[in-house]
Amino acid sequence: MKNKEDTKVKDIAVLMMAGKGERLFSSLHVKKQFFKLDGKELFLYSLESLALSQCFKNIVLVVSPEDHEKVLEIVKKDKLIPWRKVMIVDGGESRNESVFNALKSLKKQKGNFFVLIHDAARPFLTVELIENIMSKTYRADALTYCLPLADSLFRDDRRGIAYLDRKDLYQVQTPQVFDYRKLLSLYEQGYDPKGTDDFSKAVQAGLKCLPVPGDLSLFKVTGKEDLVLLRKLSVFVD
Repeated sequence: MKNKEDTKVKDIAVLMMAGKGERLFSSLHVKKQFFKLDGKELFLYSLESLALSQCFKNIVLVVSPEDHEKVLEIVKKDKLIPWRKVMIVDGGESRNESVFNALKSLKKQKGNFFVLIHDAARPFLTVELIENIMSKTYRADALTYCLPLADSLFRDDRRGIAYLDRKDLYQVQTPQVFDYRKLLSLYEQGYDPKGTDDFSKAVQAGLKCLPVPGDLSLFKVTGKEDLVLLRKLSVFVD
C-alpha cells in the first residue's frame, strides 16, 4: 500500500469481467462473473478488495456493453465500494482488445502511474495480496503473481509421451501490475490477438519484469472442476 506520507494516490486498477464464460454458462445459467457466491456476485469479491486496499485512484471495470446497467446497479448497492470512483469501459472481442480499451480510456490521466490488471474470475484476491504486489512497483516495469509448478508434466503427441522438466517452470496468475505508459506503448505498437497474458508482452519487449510468489487462492474459476474446489472451500452456494 502507498505510504501515508506519499502524495495523492495515482495508480489505477482494472478488473476484467467482459468474458462470456461459455464453459460454465450451461451449468450456472449466468455469466460466471455474475454467479452468486454466498449471496454475492463473483466479481464483487475482487472489486471490494480493490476498493478496501486504498491503493487506487480509480477502478476500471471492463464489461460487455449489454451488462453496463446491470453492473452499475450491483455496484451502487454495495456499501463497501465508492462507486463514484468506478469507471465502466466496453470490453472487446478478445481479452487483448478489452485490455487495450481499458488502457485507452486512461490516456487523459496525468503523470506516471501503475495499472493493476486482474481477472474477476479469480475471486479470492485479498487486500494483503494487492498491497504486497503494489509495494514492489518501484522494482520493475511489470510484475505478476506466479506459482512454481508442483505436478509432473508430460507432452503427448505423434512422437509419444515425453516428460518435461518442471524445474524453473511457473504458473502465471493475476493480478499483474504495469507501468501504464510502457504497457500502453506495447499495445499501440501491435500485439498478438491470440495472446492471453500481458506480462508476456513485457517480457518479450525487454521491460524490467518481476515475478512475485503467488498464492493458491488466486486460482481461476474456469470449468466445473473449479466449482468442486469452491465447494471444498465451503463457499459454494447452490
